[in-house]
Amino acid sequence: MKILASDFDNTLLFYDGMRENDLKAIKEFQKQGNLFGVCTGRTLEGIERSSKDFDIDYDFYILTTGSLILNKNKDIILQKKIPMKVAKKLRELVCDDIHMSIVCQGKVYHLDKHNTSTYPGIKIKNIEEINAEEIDACGFHYPRGEIQAARVMINKIKDELSNQVSAFQNNEHIDLTSLGCSKGKGIDIIKDYFHLNLKDVYGIGDSFNDLPMFEHVGHSYTFDYSDQEVKEKADHVVTSLAECIDEILKED
Repeated sequence: MKILASDFDNTLLFYDGMRENDLKAIKEFQKQGNLFGVCTGRTLEGIERSSKDFDIDYDFYILTTGSLILNKNKDIILQKKIPMKVAKKLRELVCDDIHMSIVCQGKVYHLDKHNTSTYPGIKIKNIEEINAEEIDACGFHYPRGEIQAARVMINKIKDELSNQVSAFQNNEHIDLTSLGCSKGKGIDIIKDYFHLNLKDVYGIGDSFNDLPMFEHVGHSYTFDYSDQEVKEKADHVVTSLAECIDEILKED
């Protein structure tokens, strides 16, 4: 048995939906006794909402950048959270103009000074409106294309709060999760959960936050449209998820 862990946005889901050839390839992969799941910064609600119009069945979920891991039945395998005091430090560290999303108890809150966010969720004006001691995860969202600005802030967060939170860049977005969590650690937990050898573990993604996943799978894949740095870190470059699956199945 092999498993394939897939990033979600711009890997499985695109602006116009999921691709038919990818969905067919996933079904064939599973039909042959293999497992397919997501490894993403998204929440469970975000995956379910975006998947509801497509015929797809996930065998596992690595969510919020590895801080929540679920099996096929959505039972919790692992869950770790960020203290609210750390989330408040992050808000203070990053410019007020930058949109912040906060996941707490499965709900997504948006702290957006300019009220321009089109993401689904609850809009708030102050982080104090969230009455909780811990949050599931959070993130910052720079305007489209401002990848360098996000990279500068990632480095600042790592310099000042590296002992309190884990930070990952996803193009112009910054994903923040509980200290020690990552897509790569999530892969390790799933591998052990299914009692698999490293050689039977595959991963595919398109961005910088997928690099920890690449380091923890036996075989890593990215796309011809990915950043050059991401392509250099992956074992294989493909044009689609379907092509990736075809290559894996040909290995037999």
